[in-house]
Amino acid sequence: MALMKFKPSPELLRQYVPTKARLCMMLILPAVLIASCQKTVYMMPAPAAISTGDLDPFADTPEEERNSNIRLGYVTNRKPVGAKKSRFYTRDFDQDLRMGNAIVRIGDGEKTWDEIRKMSRDGVRKEQVVLSMENVEELAVFEETDSVDSLTLEMAILMNDFNKYIEKSPLKDVTVYVHGANNTFYRTAAQAAQYRHFTGRQAVVILYSWPSAESIVRYGTDVRNIKQTVPTFVRFLKLLAKHSTARKINILAYSAGSTLTTEALAVLGNDTSNSDRQAYKDSLRIGSVYFAAPDADFDEWVKQYQSYQDIVDRVTVTVNENDAVLHIAQEDHRSRATQQWEDETSTKSRLGRPDLDDISQANLEWLIEQTKGSTLDVIDIDPTAIPGLGSGDHDFWYKSPWVSTDALLGINLGVGPAERGLAEKKGENGGRVWYFPDDYEQRVAQAIKKLNEKYERLRAGSH
Repeated sequence: MALMKFKPSPELLRQYVPTKARLCMMLILPAVLIASCQKTVYMMPAPAAISTGDLDPFADTPEEERNSNIRLGYVTNRKPVGAKKSRFYTRDFDQDLRMGNAIVRIGDGEKTWDEIRKMSRDGVRKEQVVLSMENVEELAVFEETDSVDSLTLEMAILMNDFNKYIEKSPLKDVTVYVHGANNTFYRTAAQAAQYRHFTGRQAVVILYSWPSAESIVRYGTDVRNIKQTVPTFVRFLKLLAKHSTARKINILAYSAGSTLTTEALAVLGNDTSNSDRQAYKDSLRIGSVYFAAPDADFDEWVKQYQSYQDIVDRVTVTVNENDAVLHIAQEDHRSRATQQWEDETSTKSRLGRPDLDDISQANLEWLIEQTKGSTLDVIDIDPTAIPGLGSGDHDFWYKSPWVSTDALLGINLGVGPAERGLAEKKGENGGRVWYFPDDYEQRVAQAIKKLNEKYERLRAGSH
């Protein structure tokens, strides 16, 4: 391309492009230059169940999906630039929901499906595999003033097409991926896309891309943006519940995305307009909620979970007591709370790195009882026991082949920790905690075998 050969002089760069950030925001630039301003995402390691050969989701990948392009749905309240068929989403935002399809490409786009399948199943790859944004097409806008009860023609067409897509999926569920702080639209799409890829392209995945400030030094801005996005995310969940045919709506909430998720669920949980809670739960159809390295106020989360624990099927919380990112986040929240003259009895510990002294004795006792039931699972992420993890790792849900296996099984199959190969232990305060034992790979292989037999019997009985 001729544009790629043009090299502006240093003087021209200084005059018109004083900073790299400004370069990225200039609307006249081609998409290739915009993409170059974003940190590259590489394909995550293959989940253990796939690399060991116990599970091959790619054997059943639909023929039309057997290529380099991973297609996923997205919803965002970021403001767009560019044509609808080639969108780019900025850090600015409002309360409208913009929906469409994103295509994330694996590698250079030249590899055959057999090559992609092999590299996706390799436990150790010879080289990193780049994930790049191929295209973003906006299909409809659900405006702030639009009613959830009656859709515009544009929205009705989109939901109709979406439901046809769900019917083609063997899982019949929808998984919503809610990303963490300091993320561009491209990075969030690449993370969601590879989750879908490792289901053999069979899961229906929707990225919810909230307006991150896209800078590690603007974490406070991200926190404020999340708070302002809660009503919008609530409307999106209501929209899915009302107009999609999904059997269940599952949520994978990573890091700061956990705050957006738990606050939105609390809004739904505190809705008393329907006195029949079981009927209300059935209407929402919220299945598995998986909090991965959750960056949410621990004390607030306990109160919020009390409001919505009866309207979701299962909640999983992963905890790494040495999570370095959550330690920094805790100090930031603690500092801002002190400046605002808030109650200083709380350390503002994070849900993924909780300080049990942050909650009352009554709430602690209630929480412990919840872990003994079948709807709340706490998983201890011990880097000394899980291969390949550093002690302070925060990104373990996709970095660790063991943890990513657990997330895939837990979210897509909706089964408990014991059924997916985890072991049980008693916590210091008597609660039940799950962990990855040394023989996890053997245990998960047996778990997958039993699950396959179970679902084969169910499938046979349905005919």
